[in-house]
Amino acid sequence: MVSSDQPDYAIHTAQEVWQMEPYRNFRLPLVDNNPIAVDALWTDEGLRPNFNNLAFVVQYCQDLEELNSQKEKLAYLPIRGWILITNEHYYLNYYNQFNQLEEEEIEPHTLASILNSSKSHLFTPKALSEFRTGQLSLGDLEEGISERSFSLILRQRQKLDSAFTEAIKTAIDQIPRTKIDFPKNLRYQMEGHTIRVALAFLSARILEDKGFFNSNSLIPTNDPRKLLNKTVSFTNGFFKRASDSISSLEEFLPQQTDKILQSLATYLGNSVTFALVDHRDVGLLYERAIKKLPNHLKGKDWSDLQRHYTPVAIAEKMLELLPLERIRPEERVIFDPAAGSGSLLLAATSRLAQMSDIPEEIQARRQYLANHVAGNDLDEYADLITKLRYLLAQESLGKNVSFPFPDHYTHYDYEQLNKDNLSIKPRVIIANPPFAEDGNTQRAATFIKKALSWLENGSQFAFILPQSFLTNTTHGLSEVRKLLTDNCQIHEVWQLPEGAVGIDAAQDVCIVSGTINDNSVRFPTIARAVLSRAKIENTRDSGFLGNTWIAKLNSDDKSWSSVTTPTMKILVPTVPLGNLFYVFNGVVRNNKYKPVSECLAEIPCKLNWQMKWRDKNRLWANPNRVDQQERWIRYSEEFLHNCRAPNAHLFDQEKLLVGRKVNRSSRQPLAVQLDITGLCPDDAVFCILPVKQTGKYTYRYKPTNKLPDKWNTISPEDQRLWLLGLLSSKLCNELSLSGRSSRQITVSSLCNLLLPAKVDSRIIEITRQIVHRDKQNLPIPEPDELRIQLDKIVEENYGNPHWIEISRTGTPTGLEQWKQERTKSTYIVRGQVLKVSEDNSQIFVYLNGLLDDDEKQWLPILPEMPGWALDGTVFKAELSEDVETFAELKKRPWAIRRFRHTSRPYFTDEELKKELGVE
Repeated sequence: MVSSDQPDYAIHTAQEVWQMEPYRNFRLPLVDNNPIAVDALWTDEGLRPNFNNLAFVVQYCQDLEELNSQKEKLAYLPIRGWILITNEHYYLNYYNQFNQLEEEEIEPHTLASILNSSKSHLFTPKALSEFRTGQLSLGDLEEGISERSFSLILRQRQKLDSAFTEAIKTAIDQIPRTKIDFPKNLRYQMEGHTIRVALAFLSARILEDKGFFNSNSLIPTNDPRKLLNKTVSFTNGFFKRASDSISSLEEFLPQQTDKILQSLATYLGNSVTFALVDHRDVGLLYERAIKKLPNHLKGKDWSDLQRHYTPVAIAEKMLELLPLERIRPEERVIFDPAAGSGSLLLAATSRLAQMSDIPEEIQARRQYLANHVAGNDLDEYADLITKLRYLLAQESLGKNVSFPFPDHYTHYDYEQLNKDNLSIKPRVIIANPPFAEDGNTQRAATFIKKALSWLENGSQFAFILPQSFLTNTTHGLSEVRKLLTDNCQIHEVWQLPEGAVGIDAAQDVCIVSGTINDNSVRFPTIARAVLSRAKIENTRDSGFLGNTWIAKLNSDDKSWSSVTTPTMKILVPTVPLGNLFYVFNGVVRNNKYKPVSECLAEIPCKLNWQMKWRDKNRLWANPNRVDQQERWIRYSEEFLHNCRAPNAHLFDQEKLLVGRKVNRSSRQPLAVQLDITGLCPDDAVFCILPVKQTGKYTYRYKPTNKLPDKWNTISPEDQRLWLLGLLSSKLCNELSLSGRSSRQITVSSLCNLLLPAKVDSRIIEITRQIVHRDKQNLPIPEPDELRIQLDKIVEENYGNPHWIEISRTGTPTGLEQWKQERTKSTYIVRGQVLKVSEDNSQIFVYLNGLLDDDEKQWLPILPEMPGWALDGTVFKAELSEDVETFAELKKRPWAIRRFRHTSRPYFTDEELKKELGVE
């Protein structure tokens, strides 16, 4: 019979064999149940537990029923092996090489030999001697993660998110809503205090579950007062502010404070465990909390709850894809002048910690990391949450890993900083600056000019900017674009959709990275884009960057149009739309005078139209879809701001209507309708009529002899139908994205849209059939053969160009392939980009490690390849093990990832000889 003290024997035996201490009395999370407590847990390399390093468990069970229950729960977790012990038996469970769970009963005296046996490699924690002391980085925590672990991570994050959100909601519901007894402003303040306490209690619970307080108790502290008081003495001022917030709650809500705190304890106490969370989870939960903060709370009293937030995954991608290896380690200082909540600083420390040329000895490494990352924020409390996140990141990585908070963190107005008063000399600037406008200047533009003035040749940068930076010509943006193009090598430009960066973000953003470069050589730029907001969490939380293409930036370009959408090389003759059609805006109504249901006597009126009334599936502007209460607008100077007499009669004519204020990420960025009624649209709509019909041209467009064949022989009606067919095609919708802002299309963009320099009667005829079907309100078949045929003919008329379609709605292109490749085992390959094709659609690549006889081939742009690799720098990368040839790589371009720069490229010949030991 096995005695009940046998768990101690088993734990001691494993500890002796592996020479590694386990984690005792450890609570592991289950998504659908309360946490499971285990007697002993070993992790790979003795690290703090996370979802991808759980190796082995020893657990005592009272009886067979409990044993079966524990086995079922442990099988659910990503643990490789365990021993379950009853009063009578030892049961060893482990996953074999085929990922099948095996179980065998063993004798206690054989345990040591089994743990040393050949099969033990399937569950043994890695030997301490294999641990890369001090070199583990934040990025390593989710690298090579198993599919089972990855699924569990996502479910567990969702559970913690729900618990935290519900805790805040329930706590806030305890605050009185009666305006008489409890003024609204005071309620907002109490909500702010509640959220601060919730965030601090959450953070303290994470520290507690990770053993920060060196307690062996299995029971979490459910009293926020008690736990925060304990935490204050160990950590920084963030927890002190939270304790002060409890005092404020007790002062103004003496009857409700205990209920508020109990609400937090109910959802964040015994029912959950934070033992496996990492810095990413902290960032996500932190963001959820400050989203709940009332907008009215401003000023330094609430500055520890920042709204200036960059998701960790995006911050890490920004740093990962900068070629920091090109800067000498002693000069490699990374500075964020607008650090906010610290995501970019965390990513900077993580990136430096991965590099092979920094000190290896733990104390020297710690000092290096602390001195080579620097932050600044005007807010004197901004670094509190950052210090907290560093502390939790350190806890996730383990005691043997150096991950220090920066020694240089200042609180200046960055506009007052210059080379003379900076306490450090930065060689890399990373930032998510403010996007507000100061009069006619975008603050982000001012920020870039200031930041570049601190840097010298060879220095690097990565900025998060409003997406308008890529195309707008106002607010100083074109000037800054020219400054960057003339003086820098732009490595990468990303476009991310609304909601990707920031709290309650209201605009799309772009990320621009590059190197200060005095010489005239300009290599191509890698552009990336996720336009669809669907599956946005894959970008925010996991760093998915979507479609990739190659662009070229020239200083004489008015906008960076080549990075807004993949360039489509059209090899057939074309003519700008403005040479054939007249384009003008609808009217701007005086807000005092709303549209009316009936046209009044002696007041000129026109039929009202707004794009909200269009049927998105049809090309005909159906006047019956207009709200009958808004059917007419009064058309005179009294009722309109821009009563354009020269165009007044054109509203009554047949024309095309194109939405001006249509998001680029919509399903149809060229929202076009045929109006045969004589509608008068508002200013958010362009009207387009053939020049032949109007006798006039759009401003800056003049008569030309370069007209499509037989253009003057077809009627204005056929000209309209021809253009309608083109503008409604997939290809023209894609063409319209070039150089376009995320919110609207301009007259210039529309007039510059290239049309084929020949009229194909098939386009006119198919479009006529579609319009007829729409006017009769006939059902639209699925699939719609008319639309499919139209798209095909339009592509023929443009010469069947090669083009990359970026998903604007629905699941982004490549997302599923990206997900599938992430969890696959890899091997190392080395390579070099030898040439970029003239049309920028392919790269000629050398790769060693494949089975092909020829190690050089043309490939489409590899989606994970960094921009710095386009200059021919040798790289190494990880390739999925089941990809062995170029042909397979072409089919699965996401299979090659984690590109790494060559090490020590800054070496002189003499330094290289010394490193290699060459005489």
